[in-house]
Amino acid sequence: MSTPQMAVLKTKAEEVPTTTPTVQASTESREVLTITNVSKFFERANGTTVPAVDGVSLAVRSGEFLVLLGPSGCGKTTLLRCIAGLEQPDAGRIVIDGKTVYSSVERIELSAQQRTLSMVFQSYALWPNMSVFDNIAYPLRNRKIRKAQITDDVHRIAKLVGIDEVIGQFPNHISGGQQQRVALARALVSGDALVLFDEPLSNVDAKVRKDLRIELTALQNRFGFAAVYVTHDQEDAMELGTKIAVLEKGKVAQVASPREVYQNPASRYVATFIGSTNELEGKVVSVDATGLYIDTPLGVIRSERPHGGFAPGDEVVAIFRPEHGYLTPAHPGTVNALKATFRMELFSGSHAEQVVTHNHKVYRVWHGQEQEHGSEAWIGVAPEKVHVFER
Repeated sequence: MSTPQMAVLKTKAEEVPTTTPTVQASTESREVLTITNVSKFFERANGTTVPAVDGVSLAVRSGEFLVLLGPSGCGKTTLLRCIAGLEQPDAGRIVIDGKTVYSSVERIELSAQQRTLSMVFQSYALWPNMSVFDNIAYPLRNRKIRKAQITDDVHRIAKLVGIDEVIGQFPNHISGGQQQRVALARALVSGDALVLFDEPLSNVDAKVRKDLRIELTALQNRFGFAAVYVTHDQEDAMELGTKIAVLEKGKVAQVASPREVYQNPASRYVATFIGSTNELEGKVVSVDATGLYIDTPLGVIRSERPHGGFAPGDEVVAIFRPEHGYLTPAHPGTVNALKATFRMELFSGSHAEQVVTHNHKVYRVWHGQEQEHGSEAWIGVAPEKVHVFER
């Protein structure tokens, strides 16, 4: 578990001015974080070496919000800890705000305390015996900031994140959402150009989580700091990120804007990890100038998206999202008509999901009317919405 001492990563008084640039947004756009070919290996009990981070290169500019997204074991937390100085990489280079903090070639490795960044942890890492005010003020006191300046900065940031009314209380007397705001305020009060987030919203309920996403985005827009945010939650990634790096087994599978990652996934892995998908494995039967036809268990499906040089006979998987499909009780008379069996309708508030099956495999679409259980149903989907990847 993270300790409170880990929550403040920059503590050397001689490296900071006697005033702090708190709550002053910067209009300057510059590269705040550069990661070049960073790798980190772990050794298993049987002696084999596992690459937790494998040759990752990324860059984050001021005002950008980079989300590291992926399942457990993909390397996202290890990469974040390498940036923070809590884990030593085995190779590569890390530059923060123009200063090299790690280089395997130059043999440079600055400690966590020497890196100009702040971090918000999943466990909040608040001191239970210190008031909200004192928790927020801790990094400023470590930097020998004047008392009057500390008081002004703490009250200002507390008001911005909506906890000024509880500033004299202790962490165990406030809600989980308020505790998270205290941790966020403590990170922002230092005015560092880079803020790291290690799944900070995972311990709050859905409603508070939604509100905090909005607040965090507004604060990041206001201050203009560069952010690196680790999560396995797709909604966090889509709503917070200006760009998403999807990690797979220590490598970057795709890095792009949330919209680009969702609408134009680079691989089957990315497509199935971001959002819901229907997958149809099959073989390419023909290719023409605008697309290709694939023979699948539900019937022949056509894709009119870039198909990457597939040829007849290639084994592929056709993927489309539930919101792009529609269901009819009779053949829709279109090029893509996939025969299945209706099972149920699931109402989700914003939409009703029609569930169909074929040979015990489940498919979902968002458009169409509920039918009789066990009746014949046809799925239709536009060819331009069908992605095709190698099997």
